Amino acid sequence: MKLTTEISTQIINKIEEAKNLEEVANILKEYSKYELKGAQLGRAFEKMFIQDEGFSPYITMEELERYHHSFHTTNGGDWCRSDSSYLGKKYTIARELRGGKIFAIKTDGFNKKRKINQSIRSDILKEIQGKRCAILDINTNIECDHKDGMKDDWRLNNKDNQRLEDFQPLTKTANDAKRQHCKKCLETGKRYDAKRLGYKESYILGDSNSKTCVGCYWYDPIKFNQKISENFDKKA
Repeated sequence: MKLTTEISTQIINKIEEAKNLEEVANILKEYSKYELKGAQLGRAFEKMFIQDEGFSPYITMEELERYHHSFHTTNGGDWCRSDSSYLGKKYTIARELRGGKIFAIKTDGFNKKRKINQSIRSDILKEIQGKRCAILDINTNIECDHKDGMKDDWRLNNKDNQRLEDFQPLTKTANDAKRQHCKKCLETGKRYDAKRLGYKESYILGDSNSKTCVGCYWYDPIKFNQKISENFDKKA
């Protein structure tokens, strides 16, 4: 059956409201007579299989086709093309080929070629700017800083998904310093070493090669200090 604009939007809305694989599977079954496109198939794959930080296991095409015939793909894999499909714009896609055809696909984290929209929801901006600097403990020239210096968290593109804990208050001076260290990290692939500031540990999670900001001093200085000092035993 022909997929009209109205039906297309209806399917997308239902998939986005679905809470688990079973609900998405039932939606695909409901529209089994339609030829679905990447906009629907990508969202369905996302809801059914993609987990934290944008990763999924390998899912075979044979399994996907059991959910809906439109998952069937030729060599090009229109609905799961890198960069140009809904799925590819949002995630890094890996494919397993057999006999020159796509046998299985998985997502391997977020697509870092696509930078997030750096605009911040007004209520969050106002609250953060009313706080004291997370590093210098003063309340002058406060800026609202994205904790994630890589700025590749797709979730933040939607202001409705932004959370207060995604941001932190930093003075302009502290934020400028963080920005320089984040830039160096992105250029070299090596995270900032907090031992340069006198800490006994470089990171509270991961190591110098970790491809995430979480665990770096600059990601959350307050949490970093709390973690480093949690077993501190002051000598009399």
